[in-house]
Amino acid sequence: MSIGFEEFVDQASIILDLNLWGYKIKRVQRRTESVMRRYGIRTYEECLELLKNDADFRLSYLDHFTINTSEFFRNPKNFDYLRDNIIDNLFRENEKVKIWSAPCSNGSEPYSIAILLTEKGYKESDYQILASDIDVNILESARKGVYNNTAVQNIPYELLNKYFEISDDNYKRYRLKEEIKRKVTFEQKDLITEPFEKDWNLIICRNFFIYLTTDIKESLTHKFSESLVPGGYLFLGNTEFIFHPEKYNLEKVYSSFYRKKQ
Repeated sequence: MSIGFEEFVDQASIILDLNLWGYKIKRVQRRTESVMRRYGIRTYEECLELLKNDADFRLSYLDHFTINTSEFFRNPKNFDYLRDNIIDNLFRENEKVKIWSAPCSNGSEPYSIAILLTEKGYKESDYQILASDIDVNILESARKGVYNNTAVQNIPYELLNKYFEISDDNYKRYRLKEEIKRKVTFEQKDLITEPFEKDWNLIICRNFFIYLTTDIKESLTHKFSESLVPGGYLFLGNTEFIFHPEKYNLEKVYSSFYRKKQ
């Protein structure tokens, strides 16, 4: 007797060590069935067998399932606000500023922060930028720092020339200079199941909440708030909102920015 999708989710969550129930289940099903069509898999049992026994397929499944696209300075007005109203205050109030981008996707957002801080003249020794994602393939790509036109479309021309080189392959790709790449540390992390490090001054979690169930969103918001220092900021995506932020000891300060109360 063949298994249904719910049993597949239960078993796949164990195999992958990833709580698939934390994501909107219709999205999980769409992504799973897309992978199955791509590989000619007819049943959930076949899919589970490949997840158990084929490491390359597991990576492909996760790559198909997770968020792996973003762009530099996405929603530029938010980065303008960060530059003009938040960054200097963080450096005035803290001996060393800790910044975490999670999930970091292709690395464009943590690298955007590194460019912003470099442009403002802050020394590398004065801050830490950590970028995490569950997908090892996208982390490997992020470390390389090579991007297409779409990813760099919001970067002002002078900054593009200053911090990127044109890749020497047959496609027009932009290679981030080592001066910026070295300022970001990447690591694999599952936001839903793993504990968080404490004492962050800025946490960037953009366009991830939209894929999660309400319960998981609430749990993550609590975890992020607990990980921030008093006065630290949580930076979300443009379409993401925290209802009743006071429940999490947060207050909305601008568009997608929430500040932890002192």
